[in-house]
Amino acid sequence: MAKNLCILSILLFCLGYTARGQAGAYNRLSVDIGGATSILENSFTNNWNASPSLHLGLRAPYHLGNLEAGVRYTHYSSGNANYQDASFTSFFVYVGWEYALNLSDKLSVAPGLRFGNSFLTFQNPATYPAEGPFGEYVFDPHESEFAYELFTRLQYKLGDSPWRLHSSFSYNHTLTYHPMPVGLLSVGISRSFETPSWFKDFLQ
Repeated sequence: MAKNLCILSILLFCLGYTARGQAGAYNRLSVDIGGATSILENSFTNNWNASPSLHLGLRAPYHLGNLEAGVRYTHYSSGNANYQDASFTSFFVYVGWEYALNLSDKLSVAPGLRFGNSFLTFQNPATYPAEGPFGEYVFDPHESEFAYELFTRLQYKLGDSPWRLHSSFSYNHTLTYHPMPVGLLSVGISRSFETPSWFKDFLQ
C-alpha cells in the first residue's frame, strides 16, 4: 500500500508542477455525480454481483484536457453458493486525465485514463481452523490494491446553463491476487463553475 501511495503522490506532484506555467489551468471546476452498473461478464462477475455504483468526481482544465479526481462506491454480494454469505464493499479512489473532443457546440466525447486504489472491506471474513502450533487464523477484512481504469465519457450541455448530462463506459482492473476486471456503464449530471481563487492556488 505504501508503494501505491508513493506512486500516486509522485504522479500528483508531477502533474501539478507542469501545470504551474499554464494560464488556463484549473480556471473552471466541474463536479460530477452519477451512478453505474456492471455490464461485463467474466469469471469475477459470474461469482460476484455488483450493486449499482455511486460516483463523485471533480474535473479541472489541464493543458489540452482535464485533470480529475474522485471516488466510486460499489457493494458486491456473492453470486456463488460456495461463498455463502460473503460480500464486500469497494471504494475506488483515483486521479486521472481525459482529452475532450467537441463533436458540436453542445456534445463532446472524452477518452481518458485513471489510476488509483481500490479499498476493499469484506463482511463475514473467513476463519481458518486451528491447526498445529499456529492456532486459528482470521482472514483480514480490509485490503487496498492498485487499480487502473480506461474510460470514454459522452457529455451533453444543457442550453446555456452550467449543467451537463453525461454517460460513459469504463473498464476497471483491480490488481488483486485474483484480478477484478469490471466493465461499467454510467450516467450522471455535472455542474461547472469558476474555480475559487483560494482553491485554484491550492491546486497549483
